[in-house]
Amino acid sequence: MEGKLNISEKVVDDLTIRQRRNHILGICPVCGCRDANFNKVKGVWRCWHCPSSGFIVDEEGKSVYTVSEVETPLFDIPEIRKLYSSLADKFHESLTSEALTYLKGRGLTEDTINNFKLGFCSTDFYDEYSSGVAEDSGIVYQSYPVLSNRIIIPYFFENEVTDLRGRILDCITYKKNTPTYLSLAGNHKSRGAEFLFNHDIIGKSDRVIITEGEFKALLAIQYGFPIVATPGVFAWNKEWSKLFKGKEVILAADNENKSGLRSPAYLMTKLLKKEIPQLKVAVLFKTFKQEKVDIDSLIINSGVKSFENAVDGAMDSTRWLWLQERKGYGG
Repeated sequence: MEGKLNISEKVVDDLTIRQRRNHILGICPVCGCRDANFNKVKGVWRCWHCPSSGFIVDEEGKSVYTVSEVETPLFDIPEIRKLYSSLADKFHESLTSEALTYLKGRGLTEDTINNFKLGFCSTDFYDEYSSGVAEDSGIVYQSYPVLSNRIIIPYFFENEVTDLRGRILDCITYKKNTPTYLSLAGNHKSRGAEFLFNHDIIGKSDRVIITEGEFKALLAIQYGFPIVATPGVFAWNKEWSKLFKGKEVILAADNENKSGLRSPAYLMTKLLKKEIPQLKVAVLFKTFKQEKVDIDSLIINSGVKSFENAVDGAMDSTRWLWLQERKGYGG
């Protein structure tokens, strides 16, 4: 069964990138891409990158799930993962000096880069693009390789590559409005990509930190923190929640100038709190001169101890939400 997500008008406002003639271009609340279309007049939305869609409702700040009777396609997941693994190796071997400079600039060591097989997808044609499962895997969409000219981040589960994500490289010129991060095309469930980044750590630690964004998690992992990452603020799979039962769970979201009910941190905390009642929130210290602080900028600029203190002093999420709600929508 394929889920549909109904979202409120206020959520649409938070996801908006820009207004268009008859609709709004925004961030998909499911896959996190920047290719979702919202039509408030008709009261519907859909993503052009993944098969997500739904209604726009007028409930104040609430998101509700309904079910649509659409069968999830059945793909050959073992073959898809073989393809991902083969490409991950080739992408890793194809790391350019520019890509390495970018990765090291984010504080990553060569060991981390190698251990997680970070790579670069050039514009070369790879034999895997002709595979019988290339379209099913999302590597190719309408005969076009989805992740070309991007740094590649493989997702692993029990030593298998279950997914690939791409990030633009700052020294390359892309088309206007190209999304910074991009997932593979198609339905993630159909292709077996149902895991968090660094998913295996959940079964190995009684304390698990959750963040949004793979690079933030990578730097924290490098310093020994038990952390997982979602590919986007709204990309939480409700099935993951049961994995955290009985664990100490801490959300380390970005601390930015957009605070209160409009902040991504508030929206993510509100979403996870419903699924993980024991959730805590790590407050990342931000000076008045900084517009935003995330895990990697905190560690790089203030030291790993600063992040450790934020995690150890994490606040009960109910109280944190209350403090944000007091700020309202004013910032």
